[in-house]
Parts: sequence; structure tokens; C-alpha cells
Amino acid sequence: MVLTSGTVIAQIISYLITPLLTRIYSTEEMGDLGVYMRAAGFISALATARYELSLPLPKNDSHSFILYRLSLRIAGYILLACGAIGVIYLFFRPFTWYEVLFVLITLVSSLFMVLINLGTNWSIRMKQFNKISFSKVSNSFSSNLLRWLFGYLGWGSLGLLIATLIGFFLSSLSFVKELFQLSKSHGNVSKKKMYVLSKEYRQFPIVSLPHALIDLGRDLLVATLIIAFFSKDIFGSFNHSYTILRLPLMVIGASIGQVFFNRCSTMINEGKEIYPLLKKTMLMLFGLSIIPFGMIFFLGEPLFAFVFGSNWAESGYFSEIMAVWLMFNFINSPVSSIPMILNRQKEFFIMGLVNTFIQIFAFGALPLIIGNSKDSFILILWILSLSQAFYMIIVSLFTLYYSRKGVKR
Repeated sequence: MVLTSGTVIAQIISYLITPLLTRIYSTEEMGDLGVYMRAAGFISALATARYELSLPLPKNDSHSFILYRLSLRIAGYILLACGAIGVIYLFFRPFTWYEVLFVLITLVSSLFMVLINLGTNWSIRMKQFNKISFSKVSNSFSSNLLRWLFGYLGWGSLGLLIATLIGFFLSSLSFVKELFQLSKSHGNVSKKKMYVLSKEYRQFPIVSLPHALIDLGRDLLVATLIIAFFSKDIFGSFNHSYTILRLPLMVIGASIGQVFFNRCSTMINEGKEIYPLLKKTMLMLFGLSIIPFGMIFFLGEPLFAFVFGSNWAESGYFSEIMAVWLMFNFINSPVSSIPMILNRQKEFFIMGLVNTFIQIFAFGALPLIIGNSKDSFILILWILSLSQAFYMIIVSLFTLYYSRKGVKR
């Protein structure tokens, strides 16, 4: 409830300010924000090798903090490498100053996202849920207020990026402060222990990281393909619809998922079966999803036009098409931690590959077959939405099956 209340407040702020932003920014400018968010998310996941997800698992706090420090060390190397790649990319092709700023802001935002992700997982371990809620609220309030201000000043896409960067910075402050305190209390970290723990939790970089990179890389590639085959305008409408439909997942699903992860880890350590908890959680999310997603399915276009402005009616029509897909995605939201808890990363990695293939084929191959007009995009979106809904049902059934079998030894 603490997590959900903080997340709800954060998203209410976003809900209230978004209708103002959509009347200030164009679909193309919102499309730039979508590409930036996907790129920063990809880099931040790569940066820690997913070791941040292991923080709630060790029984000893000192071991968990060693993994914390390991994640930071890896992140430093990865972000420096990404910066070098960005410089090389810009050096060998004509570029604008906007592209330079885009790369720089993306890298700095990735650093703050790393700090937020690490701080969040440490807070989950310590059951400091109020700290996570405060971080989310401060991020939402500051970034959305600044987006409105910079939009009013006419800063365009750059204003959206800078406002989001400042939001990430403010959101990370409490976690950074705690990191310094932990560093003082725990002292120097043994390199030998760090090496031993990195091997003990190697399933995260070996299996969980590729899975995450496939998901995040797929989203980034989808954005690139839509812009390449259709237009940035269509991607802006698609991304806005996709973001709005994922808000219930962010408001409720993510918060429940974080507590679910903590509780399941405890139950596994105590030798208890997690199937009843998983089944109960999924049924509860199914009940919560029927009304909001049903309204979007039948009234998406007029609702979007009324709330966000007439320019976003097309985005509302896209939301009607994707409603079924994102409803099942919402129901599956807490189970993303199941592969790590049950040591089933390999099985879910294969399912992730199938999902990636479906989406890349839809936006990468079907435009070559069907065409790249707006009507073609709508047909492709119908095909993708129905196939994704079916895929999510299959994932749910497999998840319930593996939860009954227990941890893979």
C-alpha cells in the first residue's frame, strides 16, 4: 500500500499535466522523448549487468552491499564505454548540436537511472518502501512541472529531455545520500568476496541481462523501425498510446511486483510454495484491469481527443487496438521476477526471444509485405496486438506451471 500510494500520487501528477503537455508539444517532439527514454532504459539495464536485482536475495546485508558496490563498478565501466561509442559515432558522420546534446543527456540520465534502480532494490531489501514512493513522487512532480515550463518557453524536444534529466537527478538524491552512509558503515569491500558473490549470482548477467537487453533493445528497435518505415509522427502517436496504456502497470502492477518479489524470495528461503500467492495476485490484477482497459477498447479515440486534444485522436484509435494486448501485459506484470526466484531464466529467456521475434517481424518485415502507409500501420498493429495477447496468455500458463514445480536445482 505504501508503494502503491506513492506510485499513484506520481502518476496522478503525470495524468494531470499530460493533457497540458500534449497541447504544447507535437507528436514528433513526444516521439523524441520516447526514443530518449528507451535508449536510456537500455543503457541503464546494461550498465549494472542486472546485479541490482540480486540485492534483496542474500541473507546477509553485508553481502548485499558488496553486490551493490559491484553493480556500481560495472556501471562505471559500461557508461564510459557507451560514451566512447557515442563520440566515435558522432565523429564519423555529420551531426547537429541537438544530436550531441541528445547523446550526452541520454548517458547522464542512464547514470541517474542506475542509481535509482540500485537504491530501489536496496530499499526493497530493507523494506523502506516510503523512500521508493518519495523518489517516484519527486521525479514525477519535478520532471512534469519542468516539461510544462520549458514547453511554455518554446524549448521543444530539448526541453522535454532536460526536464526528464532533472527529474531523474532529484529522484536519485535520497538513494545517493544513503549510499554514502552505507559506504562509511560497511568500510572497504573485499575484492575476494566481491568475486565470490559475483560468481554466486552470475545467473543475472548470464541469463537475466540478455533477457532484459532483448526486451529493452526490442523496444528501441521498434521505435527505430516505425520511424524508418512510417514517420516520427506515427511513432509519437503510437508511443503516447503505448505509454498511457502502460500507466496501470506503473501505478499498480510495478508496486505489487516489487512487494511480490520480496515476499516470494522470503517464501522460497523458508521452503514454502509460491503458487497460491502467484495465482491470487494474477486473479486480482485481472479483476482490476477489466474496467479501465474495457473503456479504452470501446472509447479510446474520443477519450484521447477529449483529454489530450484533437491532434491525439489517432493515438486513441491506436490504444483501442492495443487494449487487449496491454491488459494481459498488466496481468503478467508482477511475474517478471519469477524466473530469477525459481532459477528459470533460461526458459523465460527463450519465451522472450519469441516475443521479440513477433514484434520485430511485425514492424520490420510486414511493412515490406503490406506497405508503409498509415492504413498498413493500423493493420500491422491489429496483427501484433492479437498475437501479443495470445503470447501473454501462454506466458501466464507457463508461469503458473513453473511456480508449482518450484525452484530449479
